[in-house]
Amino acid sequence: MKKNIENSFIGRWISSIATNLRKIVVLCFVVVLASSVWALTRKQYWNASAVTVVPGGQQSSLGLAGIGGFAGDLLSDQLGGIGSMVSTGSSALDMNLVYQVLTSRTVYERIIFKHDLLAEMKVSTMDDALGKFRKRVSIFLTPEGFFVVSMEADSREKAAAIVNDIIDFSNQELSTIITSRARRSRLAAEEFLTEAEESLLIAQNRMEQFRTETGLLFPEQQGIQSMNLQGTLETELLLAEAEFAGVSGTMSSSSSIYSEIAGRVAFLRSSMMDRAAGDNLSYFPGLDSMPSMLKEYENIAINLETRRAIYMMLRQELESLKLEETKDSPSIEVLVPAVPSALRSYPKRGIMVIKYTLIAFFLSLLWLAVITYAKQLLHDESTGPFWKNILRISGSQLFLVRKRKKGQSGPS
Repeated sequence: MKKNIENSFIGRWISSIATNLRKIVVLCFVVVLASSVWALTRKQYWNASAVTVVPGGQQSSLGLAGIGGFAGDLLSDQLGGIGSMVSTGSSALDMNLVYQVLTSRTVYERIIFKHDLLAEMKVSTMDDALGKFRKRVSIFLTPEGFFVVSMEADSREKAAAIVNDIIDFSNQELSTIITSRARRSRLAAEEFLTEAEESLLIAQNRMEQFRTETGLLFPEQQGIQSMNLQGTLETELLLAEAEFAGVSGTMSSSSSIYSEIAGRVAFLRSSMMDRAAGDNLSYFPGLDSMPSMLKEYENIAINLETRRAIYMMLRQELESLKLEETKDSPSIEVLVPAVPSALRSYPKRGIMVIKYTLIAFFLSLLWLAVITYAKQLLHDESTGPFWKNILRISGSQLFLVRKRKKGQSGPS
């Protein structure tokens, strides 16, 4: 035989709700008043957010890698590097690095010290302050590749200022971190350039010493001048000897003309010998020592030109790496800046009142369901005696029910 709904659990529960409906309404009204007063006493907080982007970090989602490679193949050799400009090989590394810097302890500590949050949070250690600060700040990466930085503070202006400071401090930290291959290569190139500059200076000093010792400032020009001078002297000597041979047969040795020509011939021979051996008073080196000097000069010049070429190559490579580093180094650019918000983020008083009222309402219904089920167990013929006995024994063990004295009868 089917049970009537009045004798079922659902029927008894609905009847209990109808019987205690006034109490439920009063309870909900009291909860509304209490939650309203409690919400009015809560400290107010405002939230500020900024949307940032890492240049090149969202290329994978935009599909530019293939386009960049295709364009690099079509362009000339000088512009073929455009394919690598949109490569995504290091984008994941840059995005991860930027996130680690944004959420790093160094950045958070600078924020805490700048805005004096230790006193505001009423903590004595930096670890406790960081724990509370991380509950207020929110940094996450969207599927499109944008970083959203949010901060909750007790004033509109402070929330926006902290968000902007987080971005600024993170960029400062990123500028001091070796993040890309171009930056590592640039540092190595600077070291090599310093060594090459020192080596070039040594070669220049050796060339200066050689020129000072030998007088060869312009060896090729000075060698040509020496050959021309030697040829001129030899021509003059031949002419003088021819003239001397002509007058020697007709004039005596005591003649003045004879003595003049003989002296000229002797002077030209002496000059030729001096020029061949080298004269310290002349800017033109001697022909005897010229081959060895030119050999030494060529060795020094080759060494100098080699070191100069290495220095110029490293100098050019360093400038290229500086441009590459500027292009590839990760940085944070603000797309939507953080501004003071008009509405507070906490407390949402209306939502709080509704939430607590609904909780009180459902708890009261649950309580009535528990009481209805318990009464059903106690009044059921099959389970009632058992549970009453259990309650009586439990009460006597907990001294909640007084034991009857011997001989005392129960109520008639």
